[in-house]
Amino acid sequence: MEAVTTFVLYSVLLLAISMAGAMLPRVRELSDKQAHLLMALSAGIFLGLLFFLLLPEAVHECEHGGYDIHQIMYAIVAGFVLIMTVEMLLKHRHMGGCSCECCQDNHSHKITSMSSFVGLSVHAACDGLALAATFLAGEEVGLIATVGMCIHKFVVLFSLSTTMILTDFSQRQALVRLFAFSLITPIAGIVFFMALSGLGDLEGLTGIPLAFAAGTFMYVAMCDILPEAYHRKKQDVGSYALVIIGIVLILAFTILFPHTH
Repeated sequence: MEAVTTFVLYSVLLLAISMAGAMLPRVRELSDKQAHLLMALSAGIFLGLLFFLLLPEAVHECEHGGYDIHQIMYAIVAGFVLIMTVEMLLKHRHMGGCSCECCQDNHSHKITSMSSFVGLSVHAACDGLALAATFLAGEEVGLIATVGMCIHKFVVLFSLSTTMILTDFSQRQALVRLFAFSLITPIAGIVFFMALSGLGDLEGLTGIPLAFAAGTFMYVAMCDILPEAYHRKKQDVGSYALVIIGIVLILAFTILFPHTH
């Protein structure tokens, strides 16, 4: 019971830090130019997370589970295709009846936000599984994993919140969605923790789910957030610089804090 209580407290901490990341882009109202530049920074952060943290971790866990490289790639592609399919369905639903440029721009922002929400929700649930599995390996390991997860969630919520700034969601609607998203990993973590507590060796259990989630994350980063960063052609140079800065920030983090992977 004590272990469950500790895990719940860690989950509450994770939720609080996630919401702090969600609120940061909303400290003050941003202009269209500032919002797109912030999106460029978010795109760089997402790419850094994908290539320096998520994909290496998924491959590492899959190898521990005895999966070969082809099976890992199948899982990644499956996640990528799932979100691509979701986005296609969203486009048919939201853009079918209106062709004016202004509305198309708004629809595009809303679809980017919605598909990002879906893709990152899959990833968030897998994060809950990973957190539960590491915590069951020992409280010390679980604490290190929680610290890493808190930082990870802070930047993910920061980026997701940024995508919603460009939509016509009201502040209240956006915050409700961000809070719901913030709950996914803690709730999934608690559910998986309770479900896995009685099992034995969990090594390699999270590999394929993490690879699948990395595929959803890859689509969101490369096909939603990165193109949106270059949505305004006059800001290409500034957007490029901020994308690089975002990548370098995550690279520096992985070098300085290797044990939070």
